[in-house]
Amino acid sequence: MNAKENVLSAFRRQIPEWVPSVIYGGGVWTMHNSGNVFENFIGKPEAMARLIIETNEKVGSEMVFPGSGYNNLHAAVFGGKTRWRKIGAPDLEEPIITTIDDIRRLDLAALEKDEIIQTIWKASELVSKEIGDDVLVGTTAWGPFTLAAQFMGAERLMRGTFKDKELVHELLRFTTEVLVRFYQPMIEAGYMTTLALADPVASGDLVSRKQFKDFALPYLRELSDRVHDMGALVFCHICGDTHDRMELFTESGVDVIALDYKVDMARAKAEIGDKICIAGNSNPVSVLENGTPDECVASARDCIEKAGDNGSFILLPGCDIPPTVPLQNIQVYLNEGKKYHYKNGKPAGN
Repeated sequence: MNAKENVLSAFRRQIPEWVPSVIYGGGVWTMHNSGNVFENFIGKPEAMARLIIETNEKVGSEMVFPGSGYNNLHAAVFGGKTRWRKIGAPDLEEPIITTIDDIRRLDLAALEKDEIIQTIWKASELVSKEIGDDVLVGTTAWGPFTLAAQFMGAERLMRGTFKDKELVHELLRFTTEVLVRFYQPMIEAGYMTTLALADPVASGDLVSRKQFKDFALPYLRELSDRVHDMGALVFCHICGDTHDRMELFTESGVDVIALDYKVDMARAKAEIGDKICIAGNSNPVSVLENGTPDECVASARDCIEKAGDNGSFILLPGCDIPPTVPLQNIQVYLNEGKKYHYKNGKPAGN
């Protein structure tokens, strides 16, 4: 069993050979630690792919995420002005949707014509061809609710869940379709068998359980169902304290739910671990960025002890890592997970 097969066994709620160990996202970290900026790779898929591959040779993650850091630009395709940064991911300078008519004027065909999208598609293909037999490749994008926040502005989107529900649902239908069209060519071409979503605006720190259930969940479910129909699997990370909606994650259709560091992994394992693969959830700042290597190892062990039994678990930080996380901390963290091999359903370290 190689690393890809090992991670996929967790996706399928089976018992892997060892604890799958992954650094989620990593786009901003990669740019910062290689002395690059996101803007420099537009129209250069070969260079983008090479950077991802060479970075992971140092890091050793069992899953890589092409497109990480470019998530905001799926909205820019439709007319938003991009704000590029020397450190950090690019984003939109201002929202582009205020009315339903604004949505209906958008042309989905713009997606396939966009140079940034084409670059991510081609880079994903190149990464998959070179390392995709050994490492799981999951191109990343925002989930439908967070992508809607990019179009509309997060604050206005949240107000709209109370005051303009028709507009919000219309926009969510559109963003779901954007994501289907973003992933479909990669899946149908055969080089993308897993996709990775992040839906941070659906966080337990930002929206209530009812808002999540009424607005984020239905579209996450629709997207997951359509992706499954195309033959691919779905990884999804949602930020914040989500204890009040964990059982709803099992209704989302996603294969893996990556939990924020604010979530109690033992509780998550007890409540939903027999229904969905859970991933997490060391603190990316206090542990991975500011902690010692020994503290990173201890945190990995704690996550495994709380949630590793009977498989269906992936070790990873509780969110994307900051750009200044030391490489050594990442390496010892992932290596610790790989030391834990399963025997009779229980992970045991060397």
